[in-house]
Amino acid sequence: MKITALMIAVLLLAACEPVQLPADYRLPNGAEYRGDTKDKLFDGQGSLTWPDGSVYEGQFSQGMMQGQGRLSQADGCVYEGHFTRGQPDGEGQLQCSDGVIYQGTFEQGKLVKGKVDYPDAGEYQGQLQDWQPEGSGVWTSESGDRYEGTFEEGEIIKGHYLSQDGEEYQGGFQYWTYHGQGVLTLPSGEQRRATFENGLAQGKGQRITGPEDQRKTETVYFLDGRIVDGPKTRAERHHQQAAELEQRLYSEGRRLQASLASLAPQRPGVRDIYLLAIGGDGRQPVFSKEVDWVAKQLGKQLDFRGRTLLLANGGDSQQPLATLTSISESLQALDQILDPSEDLLLIHLVSHGSRDGDVVLAEPGMRLNNLTVQTMAAQLDKLRIQHQWLVISACYSGQWIKPLANAQRVIFTSAAADRTSFGCSDDSERTWFSKALYGDALQDQGLLDLQALFAAADQQVEEMEKARDIEGDQHSLPQHFMGKAFMSWWRSQAVAMPQ
Repeated sequence: MKITALMIAVLLLAACEPVQLPADYRLPNGAEYRGDTKDKLFDGQGSLTWPDGSVYEGQFSQGMMQGQGRLSQADGCVYEGHFTRGQPDGEGQLQCSDGVIYQGTFEQGKLVKGKVDYPDAGEYQGQLQDWQPEGSGVWTSESGDRYEGTFEEGEIIKGHYLSQDGEEYQGGFQYWTYHGQGVLTLPSGEQRRATFENGLAQGKGQRITGPEDQRKTETVYFLDGRIVDGPKTRAERHHQQAAELEQRLYSEGRRLQASLASLAPQRPGVRDIYLLAIGGDGRQPVFSKEVDWVAKQLGKQLDFRGRTLLLANGGDSQQPLATLTSISESLQALDQILDPSEDLLLIHLVSHGSRDGDVVLAEPGMRLNNLTVQTMAAQLDKLRIQHQWLVISACYSGQWIKPLANAQRVIFTSAAADRTSFGCSDDSERTWFSKALYGDALQDQGLLDLQALFAAADQQVEEMEKARDIEGDQHSLPQHFMGKAFMSWWRSQAVAMPQ
């Protein structure tokens, strides 16, 4: 993704006999140049075509792309604008196959200031670093909500928010929600000055009401966004949360090891299927609920007794937390139990997904590192387990397919690489894709034909989206990959069923 710097080595012919370069010249690496030359170097107007189909047309100087030009890469990315020493540098525009358009000032091949149009996600104007909003900027969503302020690693951390329904906020942010000191102005005109946590006012603060010329300020206490009688409830809540967090931190290692030790051994001659289900974002209950539900649904079809491992944030304190460490240790433990060629590892991963494809890992009161596709790919590639089936239910999860795809894997994702998925609100019991996949699709299709299983789930998700009047260009578009070796193995023998 993004543009690859296709720098052209200076064409030095000093060691050769003096020659006049022809108008058409083929380089040793197979690239072909057509155009002007000067002092035995590409210089002036010309075009350069690489063996992979990438093409540059524009100005050259001293053997390199220099000045105005257009570079079309084999991966679908097209940059048009100014080049310096073979790289986009200066004013220009880049568009890739995912539909994202980057326009503005480039430095050493990357956009550092300008405008980015994200299909179905909105528009950003401001400073960037490593292709993400970084520094001062403005993000306007597709619905018209506006975030203006300071961005860090693609997310706003401090600034101003204005929604289409008139709600306004000034202050700190975390994960795109109100967090830290801030002022919330409701559509009614009432203002709330307080410390915010995960989008809700907490503790001692102020409520300001009345018309502009008769504003009334009163000191109040907030608990999860509600006004309560006094500080006692708030203090008790904080004390309880701190005690629970401390207890969990000290017992987490034992909890994980107990779960790993309880896994049943592999049975020779039986295709055992082990489930690792991961609920990533503990700030909303839907993900931990889904982890439990998925295990129960699959247990109706498969012999899962003693072969499920659940990691979830924000849920039952008896379950181990879902962290990079617990995921890694779980995979290593499963790798020692499963027969590498006989058994299946099924991984269900559900959470919020970021625009760059990361799956969010979050636990209230803790700051956890997110799970990247690169991290997961590295973990899975190290396993002896040959047959792996991954289901990722998260926004933008289609970005996981290409890095993970191989002949021994099947991958289902709830959304395309540039699309969001649905069903992760606080009042939801499970995400839409999982509801479709492990609900009616699993009951109707079973597990023998995975292609039919995915198709049934995909169709049901589309029907749910249409029923809620979601426009076609906002549909989630679930994706899948079926490794040929996996599918051949899967069809070769019966699946162990519950007795």
